[in-house]
Amino acid sequence: MSKSEKQLSSQGLHGLVISYFGSSVAVEVDDGQVFQCRLRRNQALPVVGDTVMMQLEANETGTVISILPRHSLLARGDHHGKTKAIAANVDSLLIVMSPPPILSEYLVDRYLVAAKLLNIQPVIVLNKADLLDDALKKETLRRLEAYQRIPYPVILSSIYMQEGLTALASEIKTKTAVLVGPSGVGKSSIISALGGYDAIPVGEVSPKGSGKHTTTATRLYHLPDGGRLIDSPGVREFNLWPITSQEVLRGFSEFQPYLGHCKFRDCQHGAEPECALQAALADGKISAERYKSYQLLMKEAASHKKY
Repeated sequence: MSKSEKQLSSQGLHGLVISYFGSSVAVEVDDGQVFQCRLRRNQALPVVGDTVMMQLEANETGTVISILPRHSLLARGDHHGKTKAIAANVDSLLIVMSPPPILSEYLVDRYLVAAKLLNIQPVIVLNKADLLDDALKKETLRRLEAYQRIPYPVILSSIYMQEGLTALASEIKTKTAVLVGPSGVGKSSIISALGGYDAIPVGEVSPKGSGKHTTTATRLYHLPDGGRLIDSPGVREFNLWPITSQEVLRGFSEFQPYLGHCKFRDCQHGAEPECALQAALADGKISAERYKSYQLLMKEAASHKKY
């Protein structure tokens, strides 16, 4: 190790967590080098997207000393009703669907509620648009129009027809984005198309570190036109953590103008008489599919018994 490297080692380095291996993380420093860093016992665990302070060791590996403050944290619920952090400092949630029958308003709405509660900008992406014939495209656009009216960004994309990729790249050019959505919608293909088919995953550890890791659970990709993409099996189909009925309501932005105008102050906007939300639904001012998702999520909230 050179004199300058020893000095850096003693002072500590800022780095970006770009891969997570369980017992260690890959940290990228300002000059692009990536080092495998071990984690101290009993310390808060970093996740991909975290900015950390690391100490460089004599064998050219590192140790994470601390996690710098986060501006956002994406988490998912587990089967025990607890939350698990997945990615940090996320700016945008790319909700990826593909044509019917995979397109599901209920799944989209779950992700939108999570994005609202976490203060992360959502973008709805309908991938594999080349599979839409004229009739199916017309029906799909009608369904997506409900989201555009709220408004949420909606992008139709196709890897094979190169459709929507420029708009998608532009949407996340200065952001850190996470891909979510069910299996089979083409999330990995989107990463390849935006990052270049011969791009090397940045989860590989520098030869100056201690070997290479080419298979990781979670990876961060730098995009050539700017921006970052995080892909993780744990976040692709994440479950909402236990949320309250009030949090469900907060997740439906277009419902807000009607709240507080019902006959009963404790109206749950179900079968109660003179409900302003029900009246808006009857007048076509809110989407029937969105309202159906709201009812299902309210049942989930009730099942968690968190009021």
